[in-house]
Amino acid sequence: MTPSEIETLIVETLRNLQQATGETPCEISAQVVPLSELGFFDSLLAIETTLVLEERLGGSWDDESVFSDKETAQPLTIAEIAARLAAKQAA
Repeated sequence: MTPSEIETLIVETLRNLQQATGETPCEISAQVVPLSELGFFDSLLAIETTLVLEERLGGSWDDESVFSDKETAQPLTIAEIAARLAAKQAA
């Protein structure tokens, strides 16, 4: 999948989670940082969502969560996450 397709998948997944939690809908774009900008999204949900993405993308990564940088623990934007996942798929 391309980074753009992965972005769409991540946004779709987050919108479904947002709806399931009853959170007031907000715009979720590629520049959103889920861990710091989405009130319903926390580190536990990031781990669970990483597992969902692994299943949907047919991969398995060493990262506990793809929503933050493994080395710096900095939260990532959806675009950054998608680019990293696309690179991992290509490898």
